[in-house]
Amino acid sequence: MRLKRPMYHSVTVGKDVAIAKFAVHRYETNLLPQPATGFTPQFGPALYEALKKVIQPREGIPNSGDIGQATWDVLWDYLDAYRKAQYVAFTVPIIPKPTPVPNLGALYNGGASVLNHQLTHNTDGIPYFPAYDDGWISGRSVLAVEDMVVDTTYTSSSPGSAFYSTGRSKLRYWYGHLNYAPALNKRFSKGQQVGTICYQPNGKSHVHMGINARNLIGHDLLYGAHGDGPDYTYGSPTVGTQLKEALSL
Repeated sequence: MRLKRPMYHSVTVGKDVAIAKFAVHRYETNLLPQPATGFTPQFGPALYEALKKVIQPREGIPNSGDIGQATWDVLWDYLDAYRKAQYVAFTVPIIPKPTPVPNLGALYNGGASVLNHQLTHNTDGIPYFPAYDDGWISGRSVLAVEDMVVDTTYTSSSPGSAFYSTGRSKLRYWYGHLNYAPALNKRFSKGQQVGTICYQPNGKSHVHMGINARNLIGHDLLYGAHGDGPDYTYGSPTVGTQLKEALSL
């Protein structure tokens, strides 16, 4: 019988593993005792040891402890008609590929993750960095939203200092309206302070967070009510929703 999928110690879970356990149980008395409640679908250490130390060496099969076609050919002969029918009917489960959305943090302690924000406006004079404003308290500590490195400091904001950084995710960021900018090539861990918010009059002190997603998803993130503005309007999906949809394609 052709093996429908390889089975790996501590990895594979399924009906096929339980069927393989039954075959190992019948291969030799007490090699793998059958529990009163039946065999479980997890590929645990008892099955691994029985294969690696007993069955595979005895049958002249490389003793990986996993189940490939050669090992399955041996086990198949120890299955009863019922388990053989179960295996014939078995369908390998389709495991959804995890969406690799980066786990981005907040710009300040107690704030919302970048993923939960809508982008509301463009970054003036800097294309490809749609942005949102956050923080709203002069002097508040501003944090790295993921592990990142400062890649450009030849920039500024009005008012305050600014810098570009590239995150572990390949997203690029433009932090603006800070009291100071960190040095070129400075590395930050997620949650580490990168600067503080500079003063702006009339209660408008904030940090500007621009995000360039081209290196990660191949296109710009949407911002504003229509996806490309107008500035300082809401309506585009959150950063997290946009990344999830783009990375799932």
